[in-house]
Amino acid sequence: MKQFSGSFRKWADWFDLPSDVAGGAARVEMIGSHRLQIQNHQGIEQFSPDKLQLRTPQGSLLIQGKSLTIKAIFPDTVFVEGDIKEFRYL
Repeated sequence: MKQFSGSFRKWADWFDLPSDVAGGAARVEMIGSHRLQIQNHQGIEQFSPDKLQLRTPQGSLLIQGKSLTIKAIFPDTVFVEGDIKEFRYL
């Protein structure tokens, strides 16, 4: 399977596919200042109404704001709502 993964990445580079499609990189989509969708997360490290920290293939993703809520969580996607002030990798 590892060989297939390497071949797929070569083809993905050749076809200029985004890394989130090719290699499982996290994809963060912000809709306005009140909603985030994070795909390819690997779990929650910390959660409070002011801070959410997620594990991703690139490291920890920190989301800060006010009244943060996890609206839905699936094995590879999480939806966050609230007054989002900042998100960054640690």
